[in-house]
Amino acid sequence: MKPKARIYVCDDEMLIRFWLVEHLAEDGYQAEGFETGTHLLETFSEDPADLVLLDLKLPDGSGLGFLEKLKGLQPSVPVIMISAHGEVETAVAAVRGGAYHFLEKPIDLGELLVLVEQALDAQKLVDELDRYREGNRWQFSDVTLVGRSAAIQKIAGLISRFGARGTPSTVLIRGESGAGKDVVARAIHAFGPRQSKPFISVNCTVLPEHLVESELFGHERGAFTDAKEAKRGLFELADGGTIFLDEIGDMPRPAQAKLLEFLETRRCRRVGSVRDMEMDVQVLTATNRDLEEAVEAGDFREDLFYRLNVIPVVIPPLRERPEDIMPLATHFIDRLCDEMSVPRRSLSPGAHQALEAYSWPGNAREMRNLIERVLLLSDAEVIAKSDLPPELVGSEDEGERTFVLPPDGVSLDQMEKEMIFQALERSRGNKSQSARLLGISRDTLRYRLVKHGLTASGDGDEGSTT
Repeated sequence: MKPKARIYVCDDEMLIRFWLVEHLAEDGYQAEGFETGTHLLETFSEDPADLVLLDLKLPDGSGLGFLEKLKGLQPSVPVIMISAHGEVETAVAAVRGGAYHFLEKPIDLGELLVLVEQALDAQKLVDELDRYREGNRWQFSDVTLVGRSAAIQKIAGLISRFGARGTPSTVLIRGESGAGKDVVARAIHAFGPRQSKPFISVNCTVLPEHLVESELFGHERGAFTDAKEAKRGLFELADGGTIFLDEIGDMPRPAQAKLLEFLETRRCRRVGSVRDMEMDVQVLTATNRDLEEAVEAGDFREDLFYRLNVIPVVIPPLRERPEDIMPLATHFIDRLCDEMSVPRRSLSPGAHQALEAYSWPGNAREMRNLIERVLLLSDAEVIAKSDLPPELVGSEDEGERTFVLPPDGVSLDQMEKEMIFQALERSRGNKSQSARLLGISRDTLRYRLVKHGLTASGDGDEGSTT
């Protein structure tokens, strides 16, 4: 059932105005006609429409001027300009001035109905993106957690609880690479009582194995060959604050033993020293590995695993929480546009569908990188499906393609005629059912039947093709 969108039609030619209002009403819209731009603006300011059809030439002024005033009242309203033959350049200028599109007289009913539906769908998507922006972000000091899935809501609730009651001494954050484990760790720190103290992030994967202990706990002068002076370790630097050990599953076994000792005693010792130092450090850890398997394989200490896993926080991969795709996309678009000092962009319906159809093996990190690439390579205000990389656009199920283009090409008119004929045959001439099969309105189907010389007996829903 088509939503009852309100459409205003402004054209000084009475027959055209009545014709447009009548056919829009038949197609399920609430349509109202206006002879002058002044009357249109007066009504719109009190009772805005979802879409406006606006003639370029009106008795009380230029359609371009009224377009500007409409956009001043409601910048997001889609406006389709109506132009007479020879006014195409002016109509194009109107599109540049904010109109959604233009139609040239005499108006093609099928084209009009399709364009109206596309404009309303596009506006619906813009409104949906605005809702994503407003209702799907949790702000923890200067850290933003984005998403509306149950998993993200649960994580946001945990972080809020930590902020109110204090964070446990250890938290283990689990999730695939790129899922946002570092964001969760920063949010825990930023919203807790240690927010004004240091936050030290360490990727255990990149630490040289022979220097892990030295980097984490420091060393004294002469402790080893290259130790020409004493050095404070990262735990010392984080004293009073938080240390985040990312990819903890890759930490070498000797360093695991020292970490376990610190967690149990809250003391550590520099390499080459005989003096223990007491420290107040919150330890957050993260991994994309199955630590239970690592324990069974002997790669990770079982006692350390249980010590770290006091409060587990699990971030599911993005493919398992598709409701977070658009909130994340709009968040990255907004943030990157601000960083680049360019106007914020929006997504076309096709780009929206492509983003949601993709499996995102690299999770949120992959999405951020992809959006940054698109923004750098395109200046368009609306990101189209064609702006997306081939690996993403091609992710939709190839097996669902109904048509394959023959080597010698095909006549689109002939293909359209054949599809309409098949729909009528399958529905035994029922035009309402045929329109549903084709994904078009009955008025559009009626227009196409006349265009292709196909008929269905009677004006009702039942009939037979001839």
